Amino acid sequence: MIDVYYPYFEAESTWQELRYSLRSVEQNFKFDYRVVIVGDLPEWINPDLVLYIPHQRIEGITQNTLYDAITKLLIFCNHPETSLHFLRMYDDIYILKPVDLPMVGQFKAMYPFNQVPARDGTWWDQLYHTMDALRAKGYHGYNTETHLPELFNKENMKWIISAYSALENRLLTSTLYYNVFFPFSKPLLFSKDFAVQFYNNIDGPFYTSSEGDLRVKCQGKTYLNHNDAGLNENLKTYIHSLFPAKSRFEL
Repeated sequence: MIDVYYPYFEAESTWQELRYSLRSVEQNFKFDYRVVIVGDLPEWINPDLVLYIPHQRIEGITQNTLYDAITKLLIFCNHPETSLHFLRMYDDIYILKPVDLPMVGQFKAMYPFNQVPARDGTWWDQLYHTMDALRAKGYHGYNTETHLPELFNKENMKWIISAYSALENRLLTSTLYYNVFFPFSKPLLFSKDFAVQFYNNIDGPFYTSSEGDLRVKCQGKTYLNHNDAGLNENLKTYIHSLFPAKSRFEL
């Protein structure tokens, strides 16, 4: 049995993302798992079928989103009842076809460090700082912030957060983890062949517009994710059409 970990902050949910993500997990995860939610517990969740670990988000912290994400991750890793190995999910990730654990847990990346584009913004600053910390230790690896399911060992994750002071320095835990523990492994690089990302409702090398016929755009894909700007009514209708039935996690 492996834990499927969701960090959840209900105030940032703009729709019913967690409901449909859980439906996709129940439909397509072909291995034994338990759902663990750290943060807020929606009132529609069946508390008997998840492990819920409460956490109230602290406001007024610099780069609060990443601070909260790492704090929740540490709470999960330090909990005595959570599994040694776990999958990190987010509420805006959906599984589109049946997957086993080796497949969903495969080491995935966006691109090598030397292909990271120069962009402005808080998240990009966090990525650059993370890469700088790794390069200072001799690692020249990959940006693994794919926003897809990720397989971790919680003891290794606690070590990496401590060794790089990731909470204090606001570093990205996935890129730290995979580059340090798998420095010689070649990851599965992101491709629209296996994942579709509806970000900002635009088309590009990595992103896909959420207008038009989404059945065609998602055909054959394993994963779907989006950000708030990509979650239009067309995408909501399509996600509901994929997962119309309640999961066992819903009251």
